[in-house]
Amino acid sequence: MIKNKKILAAGVALVVALAAAGYWFSMGEQPSAGSAKGDVVNGVAQDGSGRVVKYWYDPMVPMERYNAPGKSSMNMDLQPKYADEGGDSGGIRVSSQTQQNLGVRTARVVFDRLAPAVTAIGRVETDERRIVEVQTLTAGFVEQLSVRAVGEAVTRGSRVAAVYAPDLLGAQNEYVALLKIPGSVITPDLRRATRQRLVLLGLPEPAIRNLERGGHPQRTYGVFAPRSGIVTAIGARPGARVEPGQSILTLADLSQVLVVAEVPEISLGQIRVGQSVKITFPAYPGETREGRIDYIFPTLDAEARTVRVRIALPNPAGRLKIGMFANLEIAGSPTGALVAPTEAVIVTGKRNVVIVQRGGVFIPVEVELGRTVGDKTEIRRGLAANDVVVVSGQFLIDSEASLAGVIERLSQGQAAAAPQQAQTSLIEGRGVITALDLGAGRVTLSHGPIPAIEWPAMTMTFPVKNAALLRGRKTGERVRFSFQKPQQGQTPVIERMALETAQ
Repeated sequence: MIKNKKILAAGVALVVALAAAGYWFSMGEQPSAGSAKGDVVNGVAQDGSGRVVKYWYDPMVPMERYNAPGKSSMNMDLQPKYADEGGDSGGIRVSSQTQQNLGVRTARVVFDRLAPAVTAIGRVETDERRIVEVQTLTAGFVEQLSVRAVGEAVTRGSRVAAVYAPDLLGAQNEYVALLKIPGSVITPDLRRATRQRLVLLGLPEPAIRNLERGGHPQRTYGVFAPRSGIVTAIGARPGARVEPGQSILTLADLSQVLVVAEVPEISLGQIRVGQSVKITFPAYPGETREGRIDYIFPTLDAEARTVRVRIALPNPAGRLKIGMFANLEIAGSPTGALVAPTEAVIVTGKRNVVIVQRGGVFIPVEVELGRTVGDKTEIRRGLAANDVVVVSGQFLIDSEASLAGVIERLSQGQAAAAPQQAQTSLIEGRGVITALDLGAGRVTLSHGPIPAIEWPAMTMTFPVKNAALLRGRKTGERVRFSFQKPQQGQTPVIERMALETAQ
């Protein structure tokens, strides 16, 4: 009976041992934490950190995997990929030391008020509402002209020209003659009609009163500036004949000018009449003027896709010159929004991604963007207030996240990691290394069928594009490899090779 008990105890011990061995095998032969530096576990050299190293890799070339430390094909130091991190939990775990080495910086998503501003380029132009024409009301000849060049300044009330008008001289003589006839002989209406004719022919009122006081008719009469301004055009030179309504001078009052700016069509919905505008001029650095939009032009430039807006500005001392360039910032009404630093957003072309730190891991999150004002961007969907986002070093984290398949799960909505999508330009195969020739940069693979080029399973030798792909490899390893579609009769060159880990 004692013998039977001993046999039973030995059997129980054997069963326990086999169960432990089976558990160990089912766990992928994972060792307990604490492997020494240089130990090899599952064919991968350990770093002595106490954590299991699955493989060694370069975050800049995540497709390349190595089973020992060294240099990548980009001559960068390889980093360990630990078994307790990766995409299985939906994020990437990065040690604090690695974060410091990569220069990772974070910031919080906050609720803030955004005042979107529209920037535009403008130009100083003449206010056409302040342009006047200096004309004569009767035909004649210009005998004198006080202004000889465009751009000269003229003050209001100054005499700008002397015109000889035969019709006006005759009308003066007629009025003087009527004044000498006694009132009992002619009617007052005749005198008033003759006087009114002088007014209509353009004789100034002071000259008419001079005739009534006994003065003599003037051969020429003066033409005076109705307002101060700059001469922008000269319509008649001395000796030229002028007709009624013909402009002798064109004057522009530049005490007020217009800034006309081109606003992009996409920003048209953000502007309105009366909106505040800050204006700076490259000619006067550090000087800012403020104005308001007083008119939005009704037409759109079909080629430039811009709309013109107008701002009136006072121009004391004439410092603003016609044609001068201006930079405009049109302020919008502030509204509340959830915002994140603009530098945190990774724009891929198809989606916008932000790396978020949650629960000690970094998770790529697809976001919907709104307005961007300065260094802040509105987040309409994807984030919540107080989320911590990465603003520096996120591209390296994103490359590792792509390796783990997290980005792909954003579009598929799956919790498990999706396999990394191969580049459409490369053909991928799987096989076992049967021979290596590091010196010649060649590897012999026993690979399975490759349907993309209708290859059956076979064993063949491939050249590699970069000998660094073979560093750390050994015979018997299962690998994934990629190459361009070969030309007829040519052996393809392997461009990428990665260790195929157990799933």
